[in-house]
Amino acid sequence: MTMPLRFSPRGSALLLVIVMGAVIMAAGTSFFNYLGGAVASERTALASAQARSLAEAGIDKAVYELNQNGNYSGETGTALGAGVFTTTIASIDASTKRVTVTASVPDTVHPKAVKTVKATVNINTAVVSFRYGVQVGEGGVSMSNGSIIHGNMFSDGDISGGGTITGDATVAISTSATADQQWTTQNSSFNVGDTTAHVDVAQSFKPSQGATLAKVSLMMKKNGTPGDITVKIVTDNAGKPSSTVLATGVIPASVYTASVFGFGDTVLDMTPALTANQTYWIIAIMPVDASNYFKWGLNTGGGYANGAAKYSSNWSAPSPTWTSITGDLDFKMYLTDIPTSISGITVQGSAWAYTLSNCSVGGDVSYQTLSNCSVGGTQHAGAAPAAPAPLPISDAQLAEWEDIAASGGTIAGPYTVSGTQTIGPKKINGNLSVTNGATIKLSGPVWVNGNITISNNGTLSVSPSTGTSGAILIADATGNTATKGKVNLTNNANISGNGNENTFPMIISTKTSGTAIELSNNAASVILYAPYGGVEVENGADASQITAYRLELSNNSSVTYDSGLQNSSFSNGPGGSWTVVPGSYAITQ
Repeated sequence: MTMPLRFSPRGSALLLVIVMGAVIMAAGTSFFNYLGGAVASERTALASAQARSLAEAGIDKAVYELNQNGNYSGETGTALGAGVFTTTIASIDASTKRVTVTASVPDTVHPKAVKTVKATVNINTAVVSFRYGVQVGEGGVSMSNGSIIHGNMFSDGDISGGGTITGDATVAISTSATADQQWTTQNSSFNVGDTTAHVDVAQSFKPSQGATLAKVSLMMKKNGTPGDITVKIVTDNAGKPSSTVLATGVIPASVYTASVFGFGDTVLDMTPALTANQTYWIIAIMPVDASNYFKWGLNTGGGYANGAAKYSSNWSAPSPTWTSITGDLDFKMYLTDIPTSISGITVQGSAWAYTLSNCSVGGDVSYQTLSNCSVGGTQHAGAAPAAPAPLPISDAQLAEWEDIAASGGTIAGPYTVSGTQTIGPKKINGNLSVTNGATIKLSGPVWVNGNITISNNGTLSVSPSTGTSGAILIADATGNTATKGKVNLTNNANISGNGNENTFPMIISTKTSGTAIELSNNAASVILYAPYGGVEVENGADASQITAYRLELSNNSSVTYDSGLQNSSFSNGPGGSWTVVPGSYAITQ
């Protein structure tokens, strides 16, 4: 007989305990595995976010570097924040590049996260780049009585006085006020870069004396939206350009327009010594683009006895073919003048000048002559001189802005603003006055054919209608620039944007003698531009950027550079800086 199974209550309880323990252990293991996974996931997410932010910062830095140097090719292993990044630049055409930034957190050896961001950048012709807190021409800079420049400065003339520059200070090799060789008669043009045959176009010249080459300028205008022009200065080979390069340079496309011919200065990497009455060649080089190229001003009748014009499909080939052009291409060639200097100034960054004297420099110094200067960094005696830098706005750009202003109609002057008024684009045929608390808002370029006064709490601002762009006020007394076109900003005059970031107003004067713009008595401004005259800042006044032929800072006045001026967009008219193409931004990893 089979006995029935019997279960002990004690055994059942033990079995239940074992089962429940196993369930609890499994649940605990799952919880801790989940918790550990969640923590790891959170750490991975944080590292991923850090890597993405770092890659985006690399894109921003690449745009900045391109606006400093169009030949910027990237960088490797740059440490920033929580990790490192590497940037590569691929040229699509002369005015378009593809930027790729790969960021690793915390490093590339044992990365917790890697992100790659790509963006296309190009020359934006609505943008003007102001690369220095102060940029001055051959007139130089005088600083006194506690004046200070917060940022870097570049001058083609002497810097002297007793002020302070918080960044770097560079004084270029001196430039003669007049061209040694030039041809400016123009009745036609020759295309540069429209076909393979026209990739390289050249004009020769013979200097009248043995001296150092300072700069060359070429008269051109755009067809379409070409990129920057590469320029080579080469020796002669039996009546044609040789392959011996003395200097290489770039003319930014932004200095030219499509409407009028204008001269653009070349930024040279070297300042070679030239021999009197010996032939040299200027070669302008552009990639082939049937829609986007330059037109070089030409006089078909010739007339320049010291040179000739030619073109080629490849100037650097072993045996290039050069074909003659009927006529002479328009150019100017400048030699150096007396040596330039920095004297009596405190430079907290690095400094370069032919002569440095009675100064204090916190960083490195580069010079030919040094006397009575304290130096915190390395001394580079006998350093090669810096080439002159062109001002960021050309005559052709100014003319185009004036055309846009005039297209909006003309107001008879003299004109006094009362209350709050929005103006632009518009031409005012006479003086403009904004005083006693009145406000003028610029909605486009305003061209004043006379003088401009903003004083006694008068306000100039950018209209909200411009969005994220600035606006322009020009004082240009046509035919009378020697005595008129002066701008006075005094007695608490207030100059501002429209509340959006980087909406900078710019005030321009074309006055050619004496003081063109005067900023004083606690007045505030943003961009002051006087390419042919002087700017005076005094009595506690402050500006965010100044470009002028000559500058005088006195009585505790200052310039405080705003980095947003690297990419200053204006509501109408030409410009030229590298910017990210909308819609091209992509995260690929």
